[in-house]
Amino acid sequence: MRQTKNHLQLSVDKLPETVLLPGDPGRIAEIAACLDHVRQVGDHRGFLTIVGEYKGTEIAACSSGIGGPSVEIAVVELKRYGVRRVIRVGTSGGIGQDVLPGHLVVLSGCVRYSGAADLFVPVNYPAVSDFRTALLLEENAKKTGVPVHFGIGLSLDSFYATKTHLIQERFPSTIEENLDFWKKAGVLQSEMEAATLFLLSSLLQIRAGAICTVASNLCQKVYPDTPPSNEKAIVAACETAYQLMNTNGRE
Repeated sequence: MRQTKNHLQLSVDKLPETVLLPGDPGRIAEIAACLDHVRQVGDHRGFLTIVGEYKGTEIAACSSGIGGPSVEIAVVELKRYGVRRVIRVGTSGGIGQDVLPGHLVVLSGCVRYSGAADLFVPVNYPAVSDFRTALLLEENAKKTGVPVHFGIGLSLDSFYATKTHLIQERFPSTIEENLDFWKKAGVLQSEMEAATLFLLSSLLQIRAGAICTVASNLCQKVYPDTPPSNEKAIVAACETAYQLMNTNGRE
């Protein structure tokens, strides 16, 4: 009999078809505040999982931790619980000139600097979102009243390589010196999970999207003392999940 790993350790056999996927377990509480009838169904190795209702429709949320390898585990195992759609609700560092703290970015795809993704398929295999999910995320994000950007992100396997001043002055980095190049290429932001999510979702036939709250601007070196709220991104993600499951019919 084939054996499977189970890092999520859920107390249920099946999840709702749509899961919101923040990185930070602390963001699960923020998502729970937007849902009704919330119940925790898992909390193992940083994968905190809840199920609740938004406007009467069941959706789940699961924290994925930091980076591609952790997202890989979450997505592969969520598929076993019947999940067909994943929406990342993350944070990012702005790269584009006008991508500033508090803004929202909806990703159409990612430039891949992702070792976890590279181990499955070659680098010329694209990391792209589900277009229908992405368009609805953009539409709902605009309703929140904050500036919204739509396009390509940079997905890395490092947090500090784009901000080496947090390590020490003149610390080496092969990516930080190239941020201006990616800015000129139209890349909007940098984060650590979306490329792995998009690529694995394509391979697993899961529909995936991503919306990020911009926490800083890396090129302009804008780092607010107080992180922007994730509330608007969460509301846009919940509304998108609801519409995908109801208004536009089940897929």
